[in-house]
Amino acid sequence: MKMFKNKISLISVGLLLMSPLASADVIWSADPEVNAKVEDSFKRLDPGNYPQDYCWDRGDEAGVKESSVSTIDDPKYGTVWKVNKPKMRKRAEFARAEGQVNHYSAQDGDDVYIGWRWKIDTEDGSNIKDEVTVFQWKAAAPHDQNYPLNMEYDGTLTLNAFGPNYEGKGWPSQRRTVLWREEIPQDQWVSFVVRVKVDREDFGGIVQFWYNGEEQTLANTKFKQYEAKISKDGKTAFHRTGDGKFVYPKWGVYNRKSCNYDASAYFDDMKIGTTLESVMPL
Repeated sequence: MKMFKNKISLISVGLLLMSPLASADVIWSADPEVNAKVEDSFKRLDPGNYPQDYCWDRGDEAGVKESSVSTIDDPKYGTVWKVNKPKMRKRAEFARAEGQVNHYSAQDGDDVYIGWRWKIDTEDGSNIKDEVTVFQWKAAAPHDQNYPLNMEYDGTLTLNAFGPNYEGKGWPSQRRTVLWREEIPQDQWVSFVVRVKVDREDFGGIVQFWYNGEEQTLANTKFKQYEAKISKDGKTAFHRTGDGKFVYPKWGVYNRKSCNYDASAYFDDMKIGTTLESVMPL
């Protein structure tokens, strides 16, 4: 049992577990203390489609150790997930919240809150200086956005929205707008909640974001060809959040720039729910 839970009496825990509101509002979770197999809560660990998912030259990952997932005993939070992506591997990601025990598949019109606790480091202690992707709200091909949302880290973490490309020309980076950014040291636990209302209409979806328990102000920065619409108070981005055959979350370490690093991402208190309170990491 995680250490923060030790401060709660057994009676309080029992009352919490019996609460129909608490159980109904959480529609998916991935607690390795309860369900230790990756396939219990995720469709799979995606280690890359070798040799197609190469770094710079086709076949350059030959002989490199595989991407992996394990659990470790964190001194603060107990048993947590560790996803490792070695150098010269391009990908190590939890793919889809579609496990055999815990299962969630996003549908058009869904309005969900995705919460988790996270930190990142490198196995050799080097600093991550290139933007590596650590979260994707991904679209299954054929798609016009590929990933409507993602989060990238290079010492600064960004939440990014990507506009649709109906003509199929250019790179996704040309349609990226940075909604939020924050400097976060490596090996430091932080928490996130992303609200996503799934909608395929331009600016029909909703995005809100909480960092370490506080709702964040969003804005269009460093954009080129695309800007999301932002509410007057800055708390809500209106954006196309549904795309492709379907959309789904991915967590881990990914992209070509990540090939430079033997990087590990750690995850705890991973939940998807219908209310903010149900998924907010404690």
